Amino acid sequence: MKVAIHQPNYLPWRGYFAKMRLCDKFVFLDDAEIPQGRNFCYRVEIRGHQQDAMWLSVPVNRQTHDLIKDVYISYSEDWVKKHLNSLKTIYSKCKYFDEVFHIVEPVYKRHFDKLSDLNIELIKLIANYMGINCQFYRSSELAPVGVSDDRLISIATMLDACIYISGKGGQKYQNPQKFLDNKIKLMVYEYPIWEYKQIHGDFIQKLSIIDALFHLGKDTINLLPLFISESGQ
Repeated sequence: MKVAIHQPNYLPWRGYFAKMRLCDKFVFLDDAEIPQGRNFCYRVEIRGHQQDAMWLSVPVNRQTHDLIKDVYISYSEDWVKKHLNSLKTIYSKCKYFDEVFHIVEPVYKRHFDKLSDLNIELIKLIANYMGINCQFYRSSELAPVGVSDDRLISIATMLDACIYISGKGGQKYQNPQKFLDNKIKLMVYEYPIWEYKQIHGDFIQKLSIIDALFHLGKDTINLLPLFISESGQ
């Protein structure tokens, strides 16, 4: 059983979904503190009008030490209209614009009080569109114990994991031996940047998955390779 865990980000980049494709069970880490400063829980980059990238940001009401699941969306401005109009303006000439926009627009037009609910709904919808069939969980529903990698091990153990799939950034604090002591092999995934033809100029890396979807449709799944290296290799 392969398990991966990640914060529920807003319209994440391709590497997020690539890790998801590798696992049997994917956990949204919604009971962690939302990172301070600007972060990918509520903003992401898409293609700009020219050669650059631009940010889409969901306005939120947040306090220091708020858990992700407790962060509320602010509707003091019509950010939904702004985001949808940005997608239309930039991507309307893409081959799969109509197909993809048709499935995401209804989600935007629902009123979500909490950021995590919006993000998870969009992520699951996109995963289903591409044919990713893992099971989804929220860490807040699992009630794990511990902090740092002990918390990850707690979640993985509850889900009967024999392999935990981590992103490369996790190597800064994860102890592979600690995972092995709990009969879990730690595998590190580093996403390769595979290019595809984008409108409006040269290729820009690490944009939201929505960029690839508008250009490639369901074939975006082919940009999510099914290979991984063992921790330390």
